[in-house]
Amino acid sequence: MLNHAPDRADLNAIIDLIPRDAKVLDLGCGDGALLSLLVQKNHVTARGVELNEAAVRTCITRGLSVRQGNIEEGLADYPDGAFDAIILSQTLAYLGRPETVLREMLRVGRLAVVSFDNAGYWRTRLRMLRGDGFGASLASDDPPFRAITLAQFESFALHLGATVQRAEFVANHHSVSPLPSLMAQTAIYLLARRVTTLP
Repeated sequence: MLNHAPDRADLNAIIDLIPRDAKVLDLGCGDGALLSLLVQKNHVTARGVELNEAAVRTCITRGLSVRQGNIEEGLADYPDGAFDAIILSQTLAYLGRPETVLREMLRVGRLAVVSFDNAGYWRTRLRMLRGDGFGASLASDDPPFRAITLAQFESFALHLGATVQRAEFVANHHSVSPLPSLMAQTAIYLLARRVTTLP
């Protein structure tokens, strides 16, 4: 894994999952930190979609091709298989229509990379048991989000007709292998659309 990625624990794992020279679309790309790293390290052809106007401007100053838009309005502008990989990092929990977005990702991309914070992480469970709640306080202006466990996501992927080609689990910037549903703070899944063959 790289040592120079910003603080987000999932970035290095995502970079490792993206093939060199791939054509990549990052949905909800924020300030473009991940796309910039992918361009530097993996020499990808990078595109992004981001709702926040200030974040889009930051991406442009980084030299990235990013358009302002709502990813929940669909990817109808893109044909089937337009990208080698489509990334949805730390955005799934905030979507109102996650099924629509994931189905479009699997249509437009050969591979889909999804990362999210694991609601089953032991520290999160402990916080809930103490009565401290999950996520932001009620006084916060942060957007609402879903609590997602690894089992929930894997069931969701099956529902979408996707196969999990690889999964990486991280806590405190280190890979986790035993008991990931309990020990992983962040999960990163590599999905592909299941191909059905006629008998």
